[in-house]
Amino acid sequence: MFLKSLPISLNLRRGIILIVTIELIVLTSSLGMWQWSRAQEKWALEESIERMKALPALSMESYLALTNPLERLHRTVLLKGEWLREETIYLDNRAMNSQAGFWVMTPLKLGAKGSVLVQRGWIPRNAQVRTELPEFETPQGEVQIEARISQGPSKMFELGETAPATFNSLDEARSLKIRQNVDLQAFAKERGLQLVGHVIEVGANSQGLRRDWPVPASTAYKNVGYTVQWFAMSLLLAALYTWYQIIKPQRDAKRNLQRND
Repeated sequence: MFLKSLPISLNLRRGIILIVTIELIVLTSSLGMWQWSRAQEKWALEESIERMKALPALSMESYLALTNPLERLHRTVLLKGEWLREETIYLDNRAMNSQAGFWVMTPLKLGAKGSVLVQRGWIPRNAQVRTELPEFETPQGEVQIEARISQGPSKMFELGETAPATFNSLDEARSLKIRQNVDLQAFAKERGLQLVGHVIEVGANSQGLRRDWPVPASTAYKNVGYTVQWFAMSLLLAALYTWYQIIKPQRDAKRNLQRND
């Protein structure tokens, strides 16, 4: 309707409609291809996770000997040590099944070999008292855990993000339990820890902590759905152009000729 109101020739108007339609088809098709590539990436990641999980678990010595643990991402590892419960921190704004909560991060001391930061699981937030933390178990004494090498929790956006905070004492550092993110080097420095390896995740739900780790393949089907929607829109645009700019004008012209005859 807008183009019809403009004082331009019929051929120019048709040319503009053709160009706009082609651009929209290219845009929607590109978005469809992007969503399809995202689905393929998630399927490939899930296959990689399953391959690593099928391998025998690394011993603590083998894990500590890795120069780059991320090259063995998702590989299972057996560790033995003691939880440093006083050094536990809680990463805020971490949702699970659409419920707000915290990731619980506790260092595990591996004797004289140093400590490793463990993403132990998830706890829900108290809806009434934001800073109140639910109870969960932290076993005392030596424990053995089966975990997997992880990239660690995703980094959340922070307003006015600057250098890591500095503390006057260890007690002051420990008082800041709830945080948005954790930087391994800064955390090790503020707590006086020798962190080795990389962040690891422990296994099934227990100790009052939930460990329903995200499965990449489970969200890949959302990308497939978006792919279908974008390609369907491309086909619809093509069909509408074909009908209104080619088929319908030809039919109207044919009918006008028949009337004139």
